[in-house]
Amino acid sequence: MSSMCFSRCYTAHDRKIARLFGRYGRLIARHPWIFIICSIILNLLLGIGLLRLKFENDLETQYLPENNQASQDRDIVRNVFESSSRENFQIHSLADVGYFAEVIIRSKDGRNVFDNNAYREVQKIHNLITKNIVTVDQSNNNSSYESLCAKNNNKCVIFGEELLSADFIRHLQNKSVTYPVYKETVLLSAMLGKVETEDDRFVSAGMLKLRYYLQKYPIDQGHLSERWIKEFVTFIQNIQTNYTELAYTYHNALDDEVTQSSMAEAHLFMITVGLMVVYASITTAGRRIDCVYDRQNLGRVGVFCAILSMIPAAGIASACGMKFMNSVGVMPFLIIGIGINDMFIIVSGHAQTIGQEMSLEERMEHTLRTSGLAITVTSLTDLITFFIGYTSLFVTIQNFCIYTGLAVFFCYVNQLTILAPSIVIHQQKMDAAKHSVTCRSTKPRAQLRSEGFSACYVTCCSGEKPTSRADVESLLEIYPKRFVQFLARHAASRLVIFILYLGYIALSVWGVTSLKQGFRFSDLALESSDYYKASTWDFENFRWEIPLQIVFKDPIDYQNEEKRQQIVNFLIKLKMEPLIKDNLEINWLSTYITVVGNGTFGDKFMSLRHFLNDTRIFKGDVIFSPNFSQISYSRFYLFSENLRTSDVQGQFLLRIRELEQTSGLPCFIYSPLFVYFEQYAIVVRSTLQTVGVAVAAMFLVACFFMPHPLIIIFVSVSLVSILLGVFGFLPFWGLNISSVTMIELIISVGFSVDFSAHLCHAYLTSQSRDRKGRVQDALELAGGPVINGALSTIIGLVMLNFSQSFIFQSFFKVLFTVIVFGLIHAVLILPTFLSVIGPKVRILSDTKPDPKIKSEVYNGVNHDAYNGVNLPLVREEKM
Repeated sequence: MSSMCFSRCYTAHDRKIARLFGRYGRLIARHPWIFIICSIILNLLLGIGLLRLKFENDLETQYLPENNQASQDRDIVRNVFESSSRENFQIHSLADVGYFAEVIIRSKDGRNVFDNNAYREVQKIHNLITKNIVTVDQSNNNSSYESLCAKNNNKCVIFGEELLSADFIRHLQNKSVTYPVYKETVLLSAMLGKVETEDDRFVSAGMLKLRYYLQKYPIDQGHLSERWIKEFVTFIQNIQTNYTELAYTYHNALDDEVTQSSMAEAHLFMITVGLMVVYASITTAGRRIDCVYDRQNLGRVGVFCAILSMIPAAGIASACGMKFMNSVGVMPFLIIGIGINDMFIIVSGHAQTIGQEMSLEERMEHTLRTSGLAITVTSLTDLITFFIGYTSLFVTIQNFCIYTGLAVFFCYVNQLTILAPSIVIHQQKMDAAKHSVTCRSTKPRAQLRSEGFSACYVTCCSGEKPTSRADVESLLEIYPKRFVQFLARHAASRLVIFILYLGYIALSVWGVTSLKQGFRFSDLALESSDYYKASTWDFENFRWEIPLQIVFKDPIDYQNEEKRQQIVNFLIKLKMEPLIKDNLEINWLSTYITVVGNGTFGDKFMSLRHFLNDTRIFKGDVIFSPNFSQISYSRFYLFSENLRTSDVQGQFLLRIRELEQTSGLPCFIYSPLFVYFEQYAIVVRSTLQTVGVAVAAMFLVACFFMPHPLIIIFVSVSLVSILLGVFGFLPFWGLNISSVTMIELIISVGFSVDFSAHLCHAYLTSQSRDRKGRVQDALELAGGPVINGALSTIIGLVMLNFSQSFIFQSFFKVLFTVIVFGLIHAVLILPTFLSVIGPKVRILSDTKPDPKIKSEVYNGVNHDAYNGVNLPLVREEKM
């Protein structure tokens, strides 16, 4: 009884919405051209905002969480500690990565890069870079690296230069080069790749790294440095070597690569448009050529509606100041698939009226009563998903959700204001027996043959008004759903589907347990790019050992020995961590005490100030108050072990934050790369949080539109099952949870509910009296649009897999997975369960048959024409 009451409440609500769509259908039937013209003009006017379109090229802005802790710490380091690239440049004290050009050199034959021929070529390349690469300033003076380099003690700072010294080669020949730390301060493990050692002594390396730092300030020097880097890139691209191979990068190479590649895949969208037009045309063509009821133009209009929707979406987003980011480039591929899906549903709704004696207004009323609510549910779930995605901490996800959410909305509006009126025009031509292309009156095929016209003329110019839905449906609309109806009809096939489903669940659970987080930023570049090559060499062959700045940000009484000991104890505790080196540190305090012999600092720290001026390496590490009465800020340096993988980087950052909070000291630990580590520390939590909220929202949508509690459970369980598969199959695709896949996983929530909702709603509206019959009816009514909608979405995405962009490839992999799993759940798994434990309550139509109109029975499904007399809301069947 409670189930009946629940169903009555929601069915009455369902009818009210259906009546609104029915009235709208009557309206567009009277004025189709007004709706089409006004809609197109409105789309174009809203696209004026494209004049303000701007591109965001800063990857930090796009892919890192807003207002993250590392960025705030960086601001403190930048504003507090002096950083001079002209006279006292220290690599370990940088607040960011600095200005640099980097070259990785490896031996062509895979042997030791320090062998005679290869090493001589390395020295030659180094000399050419430092002396022969020049740029011209505003006064037409040549500026080489030596005039633009970052300096320390009037000497250029080059990371890896120690490898080129005669002293190093002499020690190497004597087998006295210690590894990984050489001469107590030189970290060889970060400079050399493919290293071979023997008893902690360095023996050979397959490659080495040289990084040339440049002046960033003042601004005019920074501009010259940028121009020098461009000359450096040209030089490396054109250099000819005999014994070595080169890969290069520079400080903002990835930003430049992403900028260049953002429009490099535009041709893929043009190919996708062509494929979608062809597919839509084939799917909407009948089983035989008939020039009257041919619906190919409607298929092409559906593609046009989807493409047109991107103009106002981008225009409004741009006018609101939303910049176009790299991830937004996927939007066109996604929207065109969504638009075609809506087109199939509306066209299928119109096909139900074929052969019934209705006026044009009644026909459009019936079309939108049945299909308007369906595409509303689809669009609403997608819109809610994008709205929830906008709450993400990642700007790239926010922008993607705004652009794509607006496009989904306008695609929905365009289908109702352009495609639906186009159906009216199509129906008018059918009623008048006019050619679908030329709009001229036609004759039936048999009549033209009897009049002696050629076979070609008969094929291209004959046609007649269709008499049933079967006349207008194409092979792609008929046979796929016949196949799934066959599977749902037989107990043996249902048993096989159930067993395979259990295997799917087991495999998905195993995949979830193997899931990892993070990604390499180099994946944002095209695989053919020079940056990708250099980054791959670096990742696969070098150790990622980074300097750590331990910054004390509040005044501490350094005169107090107990306070000093507390700092020392904290540094010792840090060095006991497995991912922090215990044999390398830069510590002004311990060095000062060792040199002076005691812990006194003199009046107003005079003794300490003299010491800092005499030892340049510590000069920028202690900041005094204006009157020199106390030390306001100070910092010490430790070095990490190898932090190559993103999951290690995320865990390391979380551990560092934990140590900060438990230290009892006013301090923070910072490294320039922590800014990039931030996403690894929060992305899993943020993804699960956002997806969880989206799932809860989809549950509420199901409660609102699905008129039975058991159906709500079916849709919700199906949603969770699909998402389990999507998460579980990420490792099989070689994907991790990251700020890139987070976008795709959020979208997956909306896509997961669409197909299942269509099938379940069709099940409830079936007039059959047993579960198996209603499953067959549901597949007949919803199977075709669902299958073709899934195929069209896949076709819309398939070209992404041919891209060299990681973002495009990962979008295809994840969305292909969710579409396939969503389709399988809708047409195989749900029918299997509904045929056994489906609800007994069915929704009755709010109209009764007109006795003047005969009922059409099509493949076991009763398609009646109705006259609008109210009937009961629901009926509970005994099954």
